[in-house]
Amino acid sequence: MGMVKPRTTLRGGQLDPVAESVAVYGDHADAYAAVHAPKMADRVERFAASLPVPSLILDAGCGPGRDLARFRRYGHVVRGVDLNPVFVAMANMHAPTFECDLRAVGTRFPAGTFDGIWASASLVHLDTAGAVHVLEQFAGLLRPGGRMYVCLKATGHTGWLDEPDGRRWYTVWNPDEFAAAVAEAGFAVDGVDRGPYVEVWATRRG
Repeated sequence: MGMVKPRTTLRGGQLDPVAESVAVYGDHADAYAAVHAPKMADRVERFAASLPVPSLILDAGCGPGRDLARFRRYGHVVRGVDLNPVFVAMANMHAPTFECDLRAVGTRFPAGTFDGIWASASLVHLDTAGAVHVLEQFAGLLRPGGRMYVCLKATGHTGWLDEPDGRRWYTVWNPDEFAAAVAEAGFAVDGVDRGPYVEVWATRRG
C-alpha cells in the first residue's frame, strides 16, 4: 500500500497536526472500521454498566460509529461527534452524529447535557495543552456525577508517525501526569488502567 500524502491544513495560519492527522482516516475508512470492529467491547460494557439505563452518552471522536451502536444495544441514548466527515457519515447510520472539532466541543451542546462522555483514543492527536482544554470542556458538558472514560497513548514518542495508511501526529503521555490532568479538569479519578494506552475512568465533581 502506498503512503498517503498528508494534506496541508492550517489553523491560525499554521500547519494543524490535528486536522492533518484526522483527515487521513477518510482515505481508508472502511478498512479502518473493519480492523477496529472487535476492539474495546469489554470497556464499552464496563462503561455502559456504570450508568443508569437509559443515560445520554456523548461519544467524543466516535470514528465510524462502532461504540455508538454498542451503547444503543445496552439501552443508552447516544450522540456522536467527529472531525472526519467520512466517519460522520458512517456513524450517522448508528446514531445522530455531528461534524465537530473536539477543541470546540464545549460550544456545540449546552452545559450539563450528558450523563456520560466516552473518548476512546480521540485525544491522541492533540498536544498536551489541547487535550487539557478538551478535558475541561468535557467537564462542562457533563452533569455533576456524570461519568467519563478517556484513553490515549502512553508508549512511543511524541511527534509524526508514518503508518501504513498515512502520516499522523501523536502525543504520548505519562500515565500519572494524564491522570493528574483529568483530576485538575474537574473530575474525581475512579481508576487508571496502564498499558500501551493509559485509560482513565472518572466522575465529574460538583
